[in-house]
Amino acid sequence: MKFRTTIILLIVAGIGAAYIFLYDKKQYRTDVWMQRQQMVLPDYKPGQIDKIEMKRDGVNIVLESTDNQRWRMVEPLQLRADRAEVEEILAQFEFLRKVGTIKESETANFNLKEYGLETPTLVVSLWLKKGSMIGGTAGNVTKYVVNVGDKLAAGQDTVYITAGDDNNVSVVNAKILEKIDKNINDLRNKWAFEFDKHSVERVKIESSVNGSVVCSKTEQLWWLTQPLSDRADSERIKDILDELKNLKIAKEDFVSDREEDIINYGLDKPVFTISIGTTDDVQTIHLGHSLDEKIYAKLDGESSIFFVHDIMLRDLDLELNDLRDKQLLRFDAIGTYGIEKIDLKSTDTALVMEKTEQYDWMIKSPKLILADRDTVREFVEKIKDLQIQQYIDDSGANFDKYGLADSPIEVSVFRRIGEGETVKFMIGNTDENGGLCYVRRDGEDAVYTVPTENFYDIAKAGYLAFRDKLVMEFPKETAQKIVVNRDGKTLVCETAEDSTMRRPKWNMISPASMEAELDSINQVVWNLSFLLADKIVTLSAENSADYGFDNPLLKASITYEEAGKAAHSDEVISAKDDLVKPKELKTKMLMIGNKVEPEKDKTNYYAKVDGEDMIFQVGWTDVRDYSIELVTRTLFSFDSANAKSIKITHPEKELLFQKNEGHVWQMLKPEIMPLSGNLADRIMSSIKLLMGESIVQYSNEDLAKYGLDNPQFNITVGFDDGEASLLVGKEAGNDYYVTGSETNFVYLMKKDKIEELIEACVVRVIQ
Repeated sequence: MKFRTTIILLIVAGIGAAYIFLYDKKQYRTDVWMQRQQMVLPDYKPGQIDKIEMKRDGVNIVLESTDNQRWRMVEPLQLRADRAEVEEILAQFEFLRKVGTIKESETANFNLKEYGLETPTLVVSLWLKKGSMIGGTAGNVTKYVVNVGDKLAAGQDTVYITAGDDNNVSVVNAKILEKIDKNINDLRNKWAFEFDKHSVERVKIESSVNGSVVCSKTEQLWWLTQPLSDRADSERIKDILDELKNLKIAKEDFVSDREEDIINYGLDKPVFTISIGTTDDVQTIHLGHSLDEKIYAKLDGESSIFFVHDIMLRDLDLELNDLRDKQLLRFDAIGTYGIEKIDLKSTDTALVMEKTEQYDWMIKSPKLILADRDTVREFVEKIKDLQIQQYIDDSGANFDKYGLADSPIEVSVFRRIGEGETVKFMIGNTDENGGLCYVRRDGEDAVYTVPTENFYDIAKAGYLAFRDKLVMEFPKETAQKIVVNRDGKTLVCETAEDSTMRRPKWNMISPASMEAELDSINQVVWNLSFLLADKIVTLSAENSADYGFDNPLLKASITYEEAGKAAHSDEVISAKDDLVKPKELKTKMLMIGNKVEPEKDKTNYYAKVDGEDMIFQVGWTDVRDYSIELVTRTLFSFDSANAKSIKITHPEKELLFQKNEGHVWQMLKPEIMPLSGNLADRIMSSIKLLMGESIVQYSNEDLAKYGLDNPQFNITVGFDDGEASLLVGKEAGNDYYVTGSETNFVYLMKKDKIEELIEACVVRVIQ
């Protein structure tokens, strides 16, 4: 029983659902039908229209679609139409709704004149594209006609219209008039040019003054083809195209549509004519007379004469050279990436440089040597950025005049991008001022000038400029011996037998025998190991004496240990054998000659490595660094705690300080008195800090010539087991000659150091 009831309920529910579905469907169809009844043109679609005719006040404007995107005015003038304006007109009719309807059959004394429709204010005819028909077979439509009459009196926000062959009057929103009631200036195209910048293949600029220039695009690069063949300034061409593409004409700037008026505006003989050639067509604009910062202009194929701003004239007032490429060499957007080889050929040498896998540069010819990476990089960057300054000669007949005929410097740059390419150019003479040099690209006739700064001298020097500036390469950690010849003295230092790689020990063996100062030794080794030439002067001087190498200012040699070679060249050495193969000692010597500019104090010096022909320059600071002393310059090395007395013999007074039995310092001379505070400690500290500036003599012989046999004053520090003393002799400029009992060397010491000691030890105590 329950089952039967359930079945009945399900059937009833199904019937109910079906009813609701059919009702809703009917309701939906009813709503759609009612909406269509409210539409003025229910079957209208803007995309199906290819012709528009607008009649108003005796003026017929006819617009036709030339393709799916462009429109053209064919009456009363032949003009390009404003696509946006046309599409706005077409769009108004798609959703145009009736707010009311006056039916002829239901209106007594129906008369179109009452609605302003006997003679409509505006008639708009819309033609469908060929082959398109709206409606059934019997009532198909090929053209829509919309007649616009009067506005309603009340509110003035609605207007009477008729559409098609139906005499029924529809009432619609009057705002449609704002959208469709257009004149010629509204509908004409305001863009002077319409083109895709990427499709432009040719630009022609004709000037009444400068003649005609034609540029053509090949593989995304622009080239001059008339009046000569050369690279064009692609960026300048792009700027011109941008300006032309963005050239828009205001409605009020259209001044005439009469072809015969071109004479009045100077367009029969234009000042400029610019033509843009694309893959599809050619567009041309002519520029005539100027007036109040504007220029009269006209497009080919159109009768309209209009104004454009004279800034365009100024931008187009170009000579041939203004459009030529100012970049001497063209590298792509990735700059110098992929450059692997550089060749420089001149009368003297042929330089070949190649990049290694480690991204270093090696000179392969004329001598295998590491190139100076920074110099190569800077040179490549410089030639990449070289800008042409002047266009000198395009004839190709006067190369000898500019040093580009017989023996120019040839620069070739190979870049491995894709299949690879080589850029080559020639460098000739410099101009009379030396600021510019003449160049030409390989295979071209044109001669240009480019700046010489940071470029010409390097290219001319070739090998000398590009070779590695490291003067002496050696393993500094294996240094065994240093010899420095300077000021008539020869200093010799060697590693001690108990040296370790962690903390090596060096001894001076001449002119004195004592432990060398490790920091000073390391400074010399490092200076020699990392010495860079400021400039390479020549590979082979005819007379090295001209540079002062017959009597060098300084010589510094380093003896180091280097792995030896196998006994036979064909001998195979295992990895194990290689670790223990014999070592050999090698020596390299740096020689410092004359000053480059003798009249200056701080100037470069000529230098060379003994046994090599190359002469180079090093900075004065490098030379100065070899003047350091290789042994200690400390005059006192005692422990202050062990000091028992201090005696200062001064021309003015003798001072004596002594510790008493309680280890307290007191003054005994010139009078007996305790020392206040830590004065004694300060005196002791000043004495211990005394240091010679340089060593004059590595012995205490012949002290008389330094005034040390009868010193001006002396300082003596006493201990339980002896004493340490300092003698101060003659003056030598801003220095004193001094000697100490601990080293027995003669030093030069700055006067101010002695005066500070006198201040601390004498003046304060006397006062």
